[in-house]
Amino acid sequence: MKPSISPSSLPLSRRVQVETPEHVRLGYDLADLGSRFAAMAADGALVVAAFATVVLGFVFVARLGVSEYATGTVLAVLIFVLFLFQWGYFLLFEAFHDGRTPGKRLFGLRVVHSGGQPLTLQGSAIRNLVRVVDLQPFPTGVLGGAFMMLGRRTQRLGDLAADTIVVRDRGSGDLAWPDPPAAAPGRPLLAGSQFELLASFVERQARLPRAARDRVANSVLEALRPEAEAHPDFDDAMPRHGFLLRLHADEAPRHAGGRVKWDLQAAALVRERKQSWDDYRRRVDEAVVRSFPSLSEREVRSFGRLYRGVAADLERARTYGAPPTVLSALERWAGAGHNLLYRAPRRSSGKPVRRWLTAGLPAAVRARRWSVLLAGLLLFGPMAATYGAVRADPALARNIMPAGMMARAENTAPGDIDAAYVDVPGAAMPMFSSTIMTNNLQVAFIAFAGGVLAGVGTATILVFNGVHLGAAFGLYANQGVLDVLLAFVSPHGVLELTAICLAGGAGLVLATGMLTPGRRTRRAALAMRGREALSILGGAAVLLVLAGIVEGFVSPSTLPATAKFLFGGSTAVLLAAYFARRGAPAGSGRHTA
Repeated sequence: MKPSISPSSLPLSRRVQVETPEHVRLGYDLADLGSRFAAMAADGALVVAAFATVVLGFVFVARLGVSEYATGTVLAVLIFVLFLFQWGYFLLFEAFHDGRTPGKRLFGLRVVHSGGQPLTLQGSAIRNLVRVVDLQPFPTGVLGGAFMMLGRRTQRLGDLAADTIVVRDRGSGDLAWPDPPAAAPGRPLLAGSQFELLASFVERQARLPRAARDRVANSVLEALRPEAEAHPDFDDAMPRHGFLLRLHADEAPRHAGGRVKWDLQAAALVRERKQSWDDYRRRVDEAVVRSFPSLSEREVRSFGRLYRGVAADLERARTYGAPPTVLSALERWAGAGHNLLYRAPRRSSGKPVRRWLTAGLPAAVRARRWSVLLAGLLLFGPMAATYGAVRADPALARNIMPAGMMARAENTAPGDIDAAYVDVPGAAMPMFSSTIMTNNLQVAFIAFAGGVLAGVGTATILVFNGVHLGAAFGLYANQGVLDVLLAFVSPHGVLELTAICLAGGAGLVLATGMLTPGRRTRRAALAMRGREALSILGGAAVLLVLAGIVEGFVSPSTLPATAKFLFGGSTAVLLAAYFARRGAPAGSGRHTA
């Protein structure tokens, strides 16, 4: 399905047309910059309110005088919930509520794929992970706003990577219309394209907020001014909205004159098909309330027949020259049925996940091994260089490492390999694990998102982390206690560093869509590589969750260093065997219609 911008509707709104599998053209009004920012502000307010509610709930629980371990567990949950609000609010709402967050629902917006398909979980994940880049400089969102203003389809970077657009939601509409007006004598004041602009405004004006309606009315009148001034009732002091309604009432009969035959055919179509359309509209409303996947096979087949009938009627109405109000209503309802029929299936079984874990992920990593290896070079290269520099110049560590790390290294006694790198009481282990886990996941997500900046953001994250790791190892080596740090890092380090390399590799895969698109356009290449990269990032996230649990409960434990090294070595062997595993990929990662 090939989207295209319809220039004729640009004065009122930018419009994209897609062709369905039934070869029916559906039009979508692209959301403007203002409404998207307003929806985001509304969602942001809800997130802040949720944050505050969760924090107050924790304070209440803490005051109940429960045990330290229970308090630590509640705090661990709190940290994870806040992380989920930050990264999962938009992702989950859009994925499981047909591309709409509460803010988008409030302002009548919806996210769909650029071909008109309903938003998939995969598409929602990509566009919302990249949101962190679009919001820069945080929280202004200037970068994303600039891309939206410069692009024809008001797409931010996240939309480009996920191949999505934000459109005005298809609301309900009356599928009937008044009898076509009789032809009136006299020449029309407006040309055909001008009257279409006026008719489009008249059809939409009742659904616009007053301020937006007046602003659009002023723009339409300016576009029609030379001809409008010839109207006997024209008065610059008259409200624009009222004058345009009067102008439309006078012009409509004149523009019917040359097409009475077509309007009569369209009117016959409505009389003949109205009952079927009303039945279809009831089915759409019922499917939305009941959830389309819950319908029986007979109900789905019946719905499909009605949808195909309405889609065919839309093309007939276009051929007959039906008024814009009728075409718009038919288009909205045909689009609603299209979104229900072609939405991505909600799979309740865990088979796709198991298939991805057992075969798809290792295959994806092997397929993009050079990107992953380059990410490892960007991480371990600066780490080795910084380690050598700190060993040569110990004072350099003070310019890189925080004071707490410096004090911990200086206070660690040499010679005791089993000494604790950090003392984490048992009651604090859940909180420690949750903090580490969410922090590392956030680093991985940012490394992935940085790929849309031609890989610069990804490389910066990897080099930054490599420098800090190298400085830490150099600092402990200079104090003669490197073995203590290695004993602490060994259990979780293999998982964590592998995950960071995978996340960085995913970001670099995303970057190749912009830097080396091949025979594809950069937009198409970026969308394709985004789907490939997401699978690798998913593997990084799984490893970081495991690493967070190990780092919270195993690494700071009193286990002897030998056991910790054995744990880390076993992890390395298992990971190597896992990624060497052969198997067919668990799907190509393409979104389905």
